[in-house]
Amino acid sequence: MSLLPITDPRSFAIPITIALLIQVVVLGSLSTQWMNPENHFAKVPAHIAARVVHLEKPKPEKKKVVSKPEKKPAAVKKPVPKKAEKPKPKDKPKPKPPEKKVVPTKAKPKVEPKPLPAVDLEQALKDELAMNEMDAMLENELQALQSDKDEAAISDYSSQIKALIQRAWRFPPSARHDEVVVLRIFLVPTGEVTEVQLVESSGNLALDRSAEQAVWKVARLPVPEDAALFDREFRQFVLNLRPENARL
Repeated sequence: MSLLPITDPRSFAIPITIALLIQVVVLGSLSTQWMNPENHFAKVPAHIAARVVHLEKPKPEKKKVVSKPEKKPAAVKKPVPKKAEKPKPKDKPKPKPPEKKVVPTKAKPKVEPKPLPAVDLEQALKDELAMNEMDAMLENELQALQSDKDEAAISDYSSQIKALIQRAWRFPPSARHDEVVVLRIFLVPTGEVTEVQLVESSGNLALDRSAEQAVWKVARLPVPEDAALFDREFRQFVLNLRPENARL
């Protein structure tokens, strides 16, 4: 069997005819079902009687209108009579305190001061002068005792200082026993030497230098504990040194 080309009009004749036949068959089947109405209802058996009952819809009940109770007029309140206020009792006047009776006191007799005994002014002045003289004498005696005590302390500490320096002094062989070196020594309260000055030379420079070196060698000298005495006599003092043990 040879197939016709698509461009040939005869190639569409067979499908068109088939489509037309299908449409005829479908239409015929539909027309036969609509023509027999009995087929649309189910057959009811003979022993069952069917009756169509039409039910009436219940009518809606009418709502009862409830009448509102009438408002009673408000009762008018009767005015309550005010109670009469009782008058407050007036404050009773306080009783006055009884007046104190003034008892007249007896006037005391005036006591006249006794006259002082007459004082002898001349005798009082003499007594005062005598007392002042006695005080002055006591003060002079105390000062004398203190000065004697201070002089003894000064002499004692001066001799100790001189002895220490003489022991430490190494004078040259050229020194003579009649030569004198005068030095000014400065100390602090602890006795330490702070400065040594040559006040008067012996004429022998080697002797002068050896004396100064002896003071610096000792370095610390004995001093009194009394601060006033130290400030007055040993804060700075002049010392005369002589080479007593010299050969010449």
